[in-house]
Amino acid sequence: MNETSLARLREFLKEKDCSMALLTNPATITWLTGYAPPIQTGPSPFEGGPAIGFIQEGEFTLLISDMESPAAQALGISTRDYVSYTIEGPAHGFEHQSQAFQELIAPLKGFSGKLAVELNFLSARLYPLLSEVVPPDRWLLVDNQLPLLRAVKSVDEVEKIRAALAVADSAQTIVKRLLQVGLSEIEIWGQVKAGLEHQVGGRLPLLADFAGGARTAEIGGLPGEYRLCAGDAFIADIVPRLNGYWGDNAATHFVGEPSPGHRKVYDVVLEALEKGLEAVKPGVKARELDALLRQYIEAKGYPVYPHHSGHGIGVTYHEEPRIVPYNELTLQPGMVLALEPGVYLPEEGLGVRLEDVVLVTQDGCEVLTHHLGH
Repeated sequence: MNETSLARLREFLKEKDCSMALLTNPATITWLTGYAPPIQTGPSPFEGGPAIGFIQEGEFTLLISDMESPAAQALGISTRDYVSYTIEGPAHGFEHQSQAFQELIAPLKGFSGKLAVELNFLSARLYPLLSEVVPPDRWLLVDNQLPLLRAVKSVDEVEKIRAALAVADSAQTIVKRLLQVGLSEIEIWGQVKAGLEHQVGGRLPLLADFAGGARTAEIGGLPGEYRLCAGDAFIADIVPRLNGYWGDNAATHFVGEPSPGHRKVYDVVLEALEKGLEAVKPGVKARELDALLRQYIEAKGYPVYPHHSGHGIGVTYHEEPRIVPYNELTLQPGMVLALEPGVYLPEEGLGVRLEDVVLVTQDGCEVLTHHLGH
């Protein structure tokens, strides 16, 4: 269990006058418990759905399939299991989960207070079962509030993020070594992923923009069959998950020597990123940081990129604080965020994006990624 996260949630519930909570977002479950469901193969055909957390008078219980309960119990989590895979009858995971869910929420019968509920990930199958026990007019919906609690990381969370970022940094080293004329994006990707899994000693969920040549001007995309040519730019935006926490970084490499024009674009993006890093400190609003990066790019005569300027990372790979034009959220010590300005020139078949991740400190920030060497 992540006791710091659990204590923060208990305090939040106390402020809202809620003694019980039903938690359905997988990110919330990981944040509270450290349990990270496997994601390499998508939803299991045997399970009823994601694990569900229930807090009763401060005590946490996880409703989970018997396939996954040993992994959760090893983390010290109290679980309520249901049958998933079986050869003794049909694999009716949803029915089994529903039965276990009714047992889980039985303490709510006769409960007259407010129930904190994450509704967005609550299965339609389970909705009426909960409604029968606690009417929806007594639900306090917390889907939009818990991500703000998660934005400030504990010391243990920061260490997990550091470990995931070290994997991302290693990936950039591998990419740089492998880039050569004639290799395809997917060939390089295969070697990168294999190398990282060998490094961590197991399967590694890995998201990426991995694009070369003219595809870089399209911002990114999954690796494909494009074969690299001399002078090509290559965007590698690497996002691995390690022990439930995500890392993220981005570099733009070149196959051989870039043209003077391409080098100029790269230098402008690097300068923008460095300006952004210098500006990160407590009290700065997310939208102010976003504006600084965009205005620097525009002042240099390049089109403003169409994506976010950055985002938080943690138990998801894109969370608060979102560095976007609308966001009034103020940076606080303990927040971890990525900054990723870019320039994209379709007419030249060129895109450049660079990304670092920082920890907001009491008086500035600490750069947690080391792949760009600045």
